[in-house]
Amino acid sequence: MTEPELASGLLGSPSPRPGTTYRLLRVVWRACAWVLRADLVLEGAEHLPRDARGRPAGRWIAAVVPHRTWIDPFVPWILLPERPRFSFFGDARTMARSPLRRFLMRRLGGVIPIPAGRDPRTVEVHMAAARDVLAAGGVFMLMPETGPASAPGELRRLGGGMAYFALRNEAPIVPLVLGGNEQVYLGKRIILRVLPPIDPRELAGLRPDDPLPRPGSSEERRAAHRLTEAFAARVAADVADVHARSVPPPGTPIRGRFLTTLFR
Repeated sequence: MTEPELASGLLGSPSPRPGTTYRLLRVVWRACAWVLRADLVLEGAEHLPRDARGRPAGRWIAAVVPHRTWIDPFVPWILLPERPRFSFFGDARTMARSPLRRFLMRRLGGVIPIPAGRDPRTVEVHMAAARDVLAAGGVFMLMPETGPASAPGELRRLGGGMAYFALRNEAPIVPLVLGGNEQVYLGKRIILRVLPPIDPRELAGLRPDDPLPRPGSSEERRAAHRLTEAFAARVAADVADVHARSVPPPGTPIRGRFLTTLFR
């Protein structure tokens, strides 16, 4: 029997305004963090993009690294400003495993399901979703790592999607570095460090007045490769440092290890 999954494409509106379900779920996640006695620490909030009035601004890509467990997207959702809202990728099957999940995802909106199959046509669907979110003033969240797991404090290999999203939309990338997210248990300390926004042209080795490479061209592929490598080098030290600072002292009792795999 085929496992159900949500269809590709952005669910709901790309609006940067948080809807009622978005706000309510944010309260629920904060309450869950309190029940779990999670020690959530935000660093570098001053690096978040802001408008001329000093208010949180959108039209940027939130690159969350490293991706370890189910809790990863919820940490920035809890700690960062409610508006502009996040729109983010999610596994199409995980989000469809129960009628309740399907109902919540459709009410929540701002979700781009990733189907299990490898259909090349979904690439353009995802590109269009990112373009709509960024153009509307929202924040497009992704977790750019791919491939096998890496050691704590180290990045996995990065996929090229982040580079194409950033270059084609000329959207700044804001690295959101997580530490302590390799396990979830009662009282766990998890750090979220916001790094300064990065110009995708800079990462790709392009000058401000250089034309962007033509979509689908070999020049674009080379630029995306340079961007991905430069991003990995830029965040590596922070990934290691945030992890080291989240490690509990020796002898700390660890209770509730089952939470790590609760929502797989």
